[in-house]
Order: sequence, then C-alpha cells, then structure tokens
Amino acid sequence: MKRLLPAGLLLLVMGGAVWGETAPPGFDPARHMRVSEIRPGMKGYGLSVFRGTKIERFDVEVISILRNFNPKLHVILVRLKGQNLEHTGGVAGMSGSPIFLKDEEGRERLAGAFAYGWPMGKDPVGGVQPIEYMLTLPVNAMKIEKPAGSNGKESAGPAARPRIRWEMGEYLPLRVEKRGRDAGGEGAENWTYPLFERGKLDLSPFSGAEMRLRPLATPLMVSGMPQKVFEQFEPVFRAHGMMPLQAGGAGGATDEGPVKMEPGSAIAVPIMTGDMDMTAIGTVTEVLGDRVLGFGHAFFSEGEVSLPMGSGYIHSVIANIMNSFKLGSALKVQGTLHADQVVGVAGRIGEAPATIPMDIRCVYADGTLDQTYHFNASLHPKFTPMLAAMSAVIAVSANRELPQYHTVDYDLTMEFANGQKLAVQNRFVNTSPQEIFSTLGSPVQAAADNPFEKVPLKKMSGVLRVSREAREAQILSVSVPKLKYEPGETVKAFVSYRPFREAEAVLPMEFALPRDLPDGAYDFAVLDWQNYLMEEQMGRPFRFTAESSDEVFAVLRDITGVRRDSLYLRLLRQPDGVAIGRTAMPRLPSSRRRVLMGAGLSNTTTFVSSSAKILSTDYVMTGQAHFNLVIDKGAKVDAPGKPGPALPPKVDVPGIKPNAPKGDKPELPAPNEVEPVK
Repeated sequence: MKRLLPAGLLLLVMGGAVWGETAPPGFDPARHMRVSEIRPGMKGYGLSVFRGTKIERFDVEVISILRNFNPKLHVILVRLKGQNLEHTGGVAGMSGSPIFLKDEEGRERLAGAFAYGWPMGKDPVGGVQPIEYMLTLPVNAMKIEKPAGSNGKESAGPAARPRIRWEMGEYLPLRVEKRGRDAGGEGAENWTYPLFERGKLDLSPFSGAEMRLRPLATPLMVSGMPQKVFEQFEPVFRAHGMMPLQAGGAGGATDEGPVKMEPGSAIAVPIMTGDMDMTAIGTVTEVLGDRVLGFGHAFFSEGEVSLPMGSGYIHSVIANIMNSFKLGSALKVQGTLHADQVVGVAGRIGEAPATIPMDIRCVYADGTLDQTYHFNASLHPKFTPMLAAMSAVIAVSANRELPQYHTVDYDLTMEFANGQKLAVQNRFVNTSPQEIFSTLGSPVQAAADNPFEKVPLKKMSGVLRVSREAREAQILSVSVPKLKYEPGETVKAFVSYRPFREAEAVLPMEFALPRDLPDGAYDFAVLDWQNYLMEEQMGRPFRFTAESSDEVFAVLRDITGVRRDSLYLRLLRQPDGVAIGRTAMPRLPSSRRRVLMGAGLSNTTTFVSSSAKILSTDYVMTGQAHFNLVIDKGAKVDAPGKPGPALPPKVDVPGIKPNAPKGDKPELPAPNEVEPVK
C-alpha cells in the first residue's frame, strides 16, 4: 500500500493535467482525443459524403496547432489528401466531417470536425474544431424562463422598475439619392431598407477575406426562386456565412429507404419548404445515442434554436476557384437542431420542430393569374423575418416578373406567438423586391428583436393584387384662398397633382381649425405619407417608442397604419405637450409641464401639439407643402373669394414609390391621448 499510494497520486496528477478538471458530456477517452494529445505529423483520416449518401474516407495529416484561434480555443491545422481534394481544396458542405487521428498506441480516435479553410486556397489545408469543444454543446434544448418584470410594469415602485425604451426608428426605410426608374429617365427615388441593408457584406476579391482562415461557407440550396430574385438576395445570405446555390430536390435519387445519421453522413437543415425550398448542407461529426453534433462552426451563432434536422443527399462536388462546394438536398427530417454556437451545432433525433405556415395568394386584376403559394418557414430569430418577406416576393414574381409599371395592393394578416395580430394593408407602386422585402419583414423583425420578449411569427396569410398601371401622382402645387383666419374657420386648400402618364388634376380639401386656437402664426402642411412619417418622428417621438411588448405592437400598428395612398393635413400648434411613455398630454399649462418634466421620469418627453386630418386618395402621392397661417380672433380676415398666394410644395421626394388600395381608409391609429388636468 505504501508503494501504491505515490503511484496512484502520480497517475491522478497526470490524469488531471491531460484530461482537465472535468470531461465534457459524452467524452470517451477510448474514442475521443483531446487537443493536448495532438502533435504535428500525426496522421489519420476523415469521413464525408461526396456523392449520394455513401460515406467515404480521405487522408489527413496534422501540420500544427493554432493556439487561441478563438478566445481560449485552439484549432488543429491539417492537410487533406484523396477524394480529389488536391484539386478542389476544402469544400463548402464538408463542415463537420469527422477527423480521426492515430495516437501513440495505434488507436484511431476522433479528434474533431473539419470546419475552417481559406477561400481561393491552392492546397487542401484547413482547420479542425476539436471534438472536446463540440461535446460541450448543450445536451438538451435549453428552457429559458421569462424574467419577472421584463415588461417594465412592476408594482414595486419606480425605483425597482427596469426602465427600457425601445424605438422603432431603425426599422423604417431611409431615403437616399435620386436615380432613374427606367431608360426613359422618369424620376424615382433610390431607397435603403434597414432589414435588407443589414445583410450586405463586402465580398469583393480584394476585400482581404481570402487571406483569413475562416469557417467554411455553408451551402444553402435554393429551389423555386426566380433567377433575378435570387441574384438580388444573394448578398443577404452570404453575409450570414452561407453560400446560396440554385438547386433542385433529391427526387427519386435514392431508394435506399431512410438514411442513417452517423459520423460522416450529410446533415440537412431545411429552413423553408413548400413552393420554395431552402436547405443548408453540412456533415455529421458525432452521434451519441440520439444526440447529434455537426458543422464544427456556428450556423448563425444564435445559441438556442429550434430548426428541422435530417439526412441529406449530395448530387456532386463542384470545383471552384473561389470556393468549391457540395451540391445537395434534404431527404427526410429526423429531429431538431437545438444548439448553435461557435464550436458547432447540436440536435436530437426524434420529433421535428414546429414550422410557420405562410399562404400567399397573387391575383392579377386583368384575370390572367390567380395563384396561391404555400410555404413552411423554420422558426428562427434572424431568418423568420427574411423568410416571411421573401414569401411575398416569391408570390408576386414566381410565375412572371411584375409589369414594368404596376400597382400592388397587399392585404396580409400576421399572427404572433403571444396572440397579437397585425393587419398589414397598403400599396406598392412600381416596387422592387427589396422594398417588398423590407416593408413586410420589418414588423416581424421588430417583434422578434424587441428587448421585452422575443415574439416569433406564428402564421401569415393574405392576398397581393397586381394591376398593370402605376397609381401614383406627383404634387405640383398647393394653394389656399387666404392665409388669415379666425378660430373655428375652415381652411380650404387645392392640390394640383399629375398622375403618372395622365393629365393634371386638382383635389380640393378642407381642414377645420380648432375653436380654442390662440392668436398667432401656425405651420399648416399638406404631406405625403413619407414626409408625414418623418415629421411625426421628429415632432412626436413618443409614438415610436415602447416600454412593454404590448406597446411594441401598438407602435407597429401605428406605423403600418400610415396609408401610402393618403394625404395628411397637419396644423402644428405650440410645443406644449408632454408624454409619459406613450400617453400624450397635449396643450398643458407651462406650470404643469415644468412639474412633469422635473419629476425625474426617464420616459418623459416633450412634443409639439398638433391637429391632423387624413384624406384618402386614389393615388400614392409624393410631395409636400407648408404654409404660415395667421390666427386673429377679432381681426378682419381676407375677403372671401380673394385667392391667397399659390405656394409651390416643398417636394423633397419627387417620384417616391409609396402605396394603398382604393376606397375609404381608416384613420391612423393614435396613441392614448388625454386632456390636461384642469
């Protein structure tokens, strides 16, 4: 015993140095190899599918260990040989291919997953993610409890209330320089769309990306998407580390029955199915019971996810100078991918996750097309908004391209997981896929991104009606008969406008002045939808903020309620309003304003009181005009019939492409406004 005790202690110390304090779940020293055991010159083999479903070997030799490649994580640098890899280099779709190395005792043990490479590399050299890191991925789907009081409405008093203010501004479109709409040079505006722009990335040949060892791109097989639409959205997918490829399904390619998920087999992650299919392809690294590990790098690095996972079929490997790739498709969903982290993805074989049904009908007014498209989208914080918007883009462009000049009236219902619904009704004129994408995707993105709770989309359905005419018009001028009024009088204005390729016309409108309007000069404006939205953001910012999940949807209803085929008449009063959260108190006495502003509440904002009227039109109009109206209770006003000066509108956005269906339009939903306390 005296002789055995020191030997046992020595083994314990050596074991601790080699294996660390605790081994990751499922780590088997007889099967798995720690990165600390790996030495340059070690040889072994890898497994992957290069065609069909057959798993094939290729040779591997260790070059070196790249220490601290990721924070506190090493990467094994290896050289590949065989299976034509000397010609193709590292192949996108090989991510996750298990790498087995022969240890000093001659045992072949799993060292990790082939996961990194250099674009445009001349040699088949790449990086392996150690299996010990991948085994730390969650064993089961995590259950995240909703934190108490996350909506900022706790009853413990203001001091205990976590005040969070969410703003809608980043989800609104921004206007940039003018460009020509067509060869004829007819004006239009070039727009940027935040949801679309967030996905852009510099992938030019000289961007420096080819010099970095980085995760292998994930091939994204896309079918059912028109070529032009595919080209427009390709940068969005590339920005998320995917390589979008137009491909078809497996069809009757295999009659072998269900394909077993095992180390080296192809793993397919269908993120959208139905009339359009989008499937990511990778490789299974390890299977422990019903637990599956793969990729060896992040998919989206989203953490907890719930994505379909199944077997895949590889049609071929396509050699490419920039980046070779596998061309594949999904076979059968066999479980759920529940973890997505830097070191790889993890899932379980078994029940498939729920998907989001999307049914979009496209109807042409001339009766030449009436087609309904069905999609099922995966539930994912980043991808679901994109897929929801893309379903509408596909619906209007799958059968044919939109006419050069057109109007699209859309009527969609979005249902969310928390029971909220959004009825999104409006109009596009001479639109683009990017505009449809951002306009319809932004509400879904905002619901999923808000800081109070993640609210995923549950269902979407609706109709898009296309007509072969551009129902838009440009405001030429706005005139008023007089510029001096008494309180309670009616302002009569006349809007001269020119519809697209039609004769000029005049639209009369009336605006009743408030009876309690004090004497003074006031700004009176006739605004299109875009200018109205921008001025509301500046003058009444509280309408675009929220302090709870329910208020987020109130903001979304405000924004989506701004009709593009309406004109907005607005009279600015005095900067005498105070809002606490979204509760507005207009026309407060100065003493009460000072009391509220001095109360120390972080959600208190001042605003300019205003009176507004919404006038529905048959066109999406662009332009604006501002007038200075003088209110004088006892003064003699301009004689009736004597016209005032016709002022040209401040048309800041000539030829914008806004929108909406015909008929009466509902008033813009307003936040809760209360009169000041007497």
